[in-house]
Amino acid sequence: MSKTKKVLLVEDSSGEAKGICTRLSEISEFTINATWIDTCDKALKVCKKEDLIDLIIVDLHYKKESQLSQEIENGEDFIIQIRKCFKSPPPIVVYSMINQPVIIDLLVNSIGVDGYIIKGRKSLDELAFALNLIFIGGQYISKEVRQIMDANKDALDISRMDRAILRKLFKGAQIKQLPELLKNDGFTACGQATIENRIRDLKDYFNAKTTLQLVAIAKEKKIFIV
Repeated sequence: MSKTKKVLLVEDSSGEAKGICTRLSEISEFTINATWIDTCDKALKVCKKEDLIDLIIVDLHYKKESQLSQEIENGEDFIIQIRKCFKSPPPIVVYSMINQPVIIDLLVNSIGVDGYIIKGRKSLDELAFALNLIFIGGQYISKEVRQIMDANKDALDISRMDRAILRKLFKGAQIKQLPELLKNDGFTACGQATIENRIRDLKDYFNAKTTLQLVAIAKEKKIFIV
């Protein structure tokens, strides 16, 4: 295994990026060759040209002014694009202040990122530790992230079912087909009445008058992955 690792850092704050690069240079187990990119659009172009990236570190939130005229507005969209574009994408570590349970669940359990660390007082040391683990084939989901997921388990279960319903509707499934389709995916409380109530609640939440409009809004908001 090569001891030199090429890391792509996607971060719009120059101060944050400098601190991350400095800490990565101090890792003794590996020599980190870090490239800093400040927008997701530019980062995706680099990824398409470079086939030797060993790991990507990405923030999720970017300042609006830095994303003007950018096609990829946030880190979640960037990660989805990376997963779509490459048969064998490099490991991806989320390093962000974003701690919303639904976003964490989407990235950890649906997309399957290789690491998720919430920025904080000791998070740079945690990031360095995570990279060492991931480079030898592991995954690192921080203790803080796991605690957030555990504390919101019931709500996240509902969110997963909602996303599954919307995804299947987007792909052309009829509402009457959903109970069997969801059951095949491992969902238990998925009777016809339950599903119709969930769809009704989702329409109210997103202010959608029709199911077609609901699916269109959900797709635009990246509620599910196509």
